[in-house]
Amino acid sequence: MSPYVEKYIATDQCYVSKLLKQNIENNIPTTSKPQRRYPPLKKKVSAPGSSTARTLEFVELDWETTDVQSLQSLLAQERGPSKAKIDVVIACDCIYNESLVAPFVRTCMDLCRLTDTEAVGKPTICVIAQQLRSPEVFEAWLTEFLGHFRVWRMPDAYLSGELRANSGFVIHMGILLPVNA
Repeated sequence: MSPYVEKYIATDQCYVSKLLKQNIENNIPTTSKPQRRYPPLKKKVSAPGSSTARTLEFVELDWETTDVQSLQSLLAQERGPSKAKIDVVIACDCIYNESLVAPFVRTCMDLCRLTDTEAVGKPTICVIAQQLRSPEVFEAWLTEFLGHFRVWRMPDAYLSGELRANSGFVIHMGILLPVNA
């Protein structure tokens, strides 16, 4: 997908940043020569302070304390206000504690609201992939998410065998409902 993505922003709490950055460095191929059927991601992660264009960056984001406007400022600073948008929010295995359900959904809402849907013409899409550990936590998340998003479950036809029905994993997509809905 890298030819279609201008920038990836990975987020987590501050204490995870060192490990996440190391994981990114270890897993992004450095060659631009295709080794498989698909071209590898181009490694443009640069050293702090470098002027090299970066396609992947870590930004601290704590659902309970961070104001997502900092992401809007970052995007506007790099691309200009008219291009400061988020196309897709991808959350993987983030929902495992019921006390974090409301802050997580609120953060998803706030991230979606950063994009001026009327000006851009398309809404931000949230893709939420999760391991089904606790029925209570999943139901709490789904109830909260459905209260603010139009939600679809990813059909099995689009998933690899490891993620299809009865695998213990589920993927949902959501688009923020209009404020007056």
